[in-house]
Amino acid sequence: MTEKNKYNIVIADPAKNITVFVLDDIDKKLYKSVAKDILENTDYEAEQVGFIKEPIMGGDIRLEMMGGEFCGNASRSIGMFFAQENNIKNGIVSVEITGSNKPLKTKVDLEKETAEIEMPIPKGIENICVEDLGNFPIVIIEGINHIIAENIDATEENFEKFKKAVYENYDVEAFGVMFFDVDKKYITPVVYVKDTDTTFFESSCGSGTLATIFYLGKDLKDGDLKYSISQPGGTIDAEINKENGQTKKITIGGVVKLSSKIEIEL
Repeated sequence: MTEKNKYNIVIADPAKNITVFVLDDIDKKLYKSVAKDILENTDYEAEQVGFIKEPIMGGDIRLEMMGGEFCGNASRSIGMFFAQENNIKNGIVSVEITGSNKPLKTKVDLEKETAEIEMPIPKGIENICVEDLGNFPIVIIEGINHIIAENIDATEENFEKFKKAVYENYDVEAFGVMFFDVDKKYITPVVYVKDTDTTFFESSCGSGTLATIFYLGKDLKDGDLKYSISQPGGTIDAEINKENGQTKKITIGGVVKLSSKIEIEL
């Protein structure tokens, strides 16, 4: 009889981008197998797994994602978890996350159940040519790249064409395609994580929201631009601030729901 594995977890729900946080100290070499075990053998409808670790950059809490990727929704959710654990009803939590070279400030309000995070500023927007589909902007972010695909159908067939083009041109831990309905300001996020070889049509995507607001603000010279970006699982609020054409700050935020601590046996 095979011995079962026990995990202590918390389930985060930021706009239905269900994320499982593993509270146990898991060796990095096991991230892939543990994430696969959780994603395939639970009915939480989780889209990703993150592992809580001790901070190494002076932050309050550290989260390492299953494939070493960056994730905005997981970042603001782990900020909420830290605030809850330390009874910070309204304040700032400094979050470390894979794919970011510095801690990120997360503003948490436990009463409203909201968490807003200051995101890493993308490196820029490049152009990618996708066979049969045309040319598209690709937003370059540390730890993940996102293609903004305006008015293209969100199908597996189309996503595979984007995937082929990305890995012919980039070596990146993860990438996404934000299938974007411009008029409705609605994205259908599809994200691939290389290390775990997983593709999810996600309910929402924080880094994809970051890429979308960065793209929408590309021609802004000065001031602020705010959008509520609708997604299958809900809405994420995004804001970009620029001075003299330079991006100074980008935030994403919204409601985050957290479960109590759960012990599972798989």
